[in-house]
Amino acid sequence: MVGFSLEAAEILKKEHDIDVEVINLRCIRPLDRECIIESVKKTNRIVNVEEGWPQHGVGAEIAALLMETDAFDYLDAPMERVAGVDVPMPYSQAIERLAVPQVEDIVKAVLGACYRN
Repeated sequence: MVGFSLEAAEILKKEHDIDVEVINLRCIRPLDRECIIESVKKTNRIVNVEEGWPQHGVGAEIAALLMETDAFDYLDAPMERVAGVDVPMPYSQAIERLAVPQVEDIVKAVLGACYRN
């Protein structure tokens, strides 16, 4: 999702004049909690993008992290989560695109976090 997030960042800069910080966590165990917290403190927002299902995913852990730390006090908007659709992964490539996040989903989530719907 990092590639899609970087594409979305370019679109957001060009079309909406929004600068986006994209973090590539690379691994989730150990989770780089400090990096996430520092980014929230700097940007005052967070949009979590992941390919997996929303329930019990990394986004849920990041949401808990924000609630349990002082990062919560820095948020100017609720956390936006962009995740796979809560359905079994399709075998057909023709419909796989409908089950995982796309660039336009990320752009829409960032616009929502910035109150620019």
